Amino acid sequence: MSNFFKKAVGLFVEFEPENDKPNFNNDDHLPKQSRSAVHNVSAPISLGLSQADMDKFSKHFEDLFDKANLPGPDYYEFWKMMETLEVAVPDEKVRMAAVYATLKVQGLSKHTLLSSAAQYQKILQTDKQEFQNAVNTKVLNEVQGRKNLIDNLEKINNSNAERIKQLTEEITANQTKITALKKEIIDEENKINSNQSGYHVACDAMISLIASDVEKINNNL
Repeated sequence: MSNFFKKAVGLFVEFEPENDKPNFNNDDHLPKQSRSAVHNVSAPISLGLSQADMDKFSKHFEDLFDKANLPGPDYYEFWKMMETLEVAVPDEKVRMAAVYATLKVQGLSKHTLLSSAAQYQKILQTDKQEFQNAVNTKVLNEVQGRKNLIDNLEKINNSNAERIKQLTEEITANQTKITALKKEIIDEENKINSNQSGYHVACDAMISLIASDVEKINNNL
């Protein structure tokens, strides 16, 4: 899955040198080959996915497909065999015909290949929506609560302005908390946005690559 996934993401992302990559954390649960003409892609996005990001998203999509895998050969087996034979059979058309011929003996038909590819696209779309819902919840839980706390602390500081002499220590302590909370908000939002952007690019790349394979299957098989 990892080579297939990296190839898919490579259509949209410029991979930075390993030493220059930032480490985007996620509390919960990503050789370039030009296909820009097929996918209508302009310049790749410089996102800077780390190897940890690549491994994390690759494992996520692999688990997702494993759970949804249908009995008998389908697009998932086709795709994995295509990846396995890439080094031995670099010509994609030749490799595609060979893989299809092998799986056809096991019961794969072109109809099953295309319909299962469409099913995996739907699975990715559903997973994308679930991911976005999780992001929205995380923003609400991790960011909005801190913003509300800042608002409350600032109200306390305003109400105590007339008693500044007696409340100097409390105001100072609250201001320290505000500074720390603001930093936490920036860090949390950067982490969430980075992970969200990485996932969207990766998922869209996977969806587009499947669409490309569907077109190639229709044209070549």
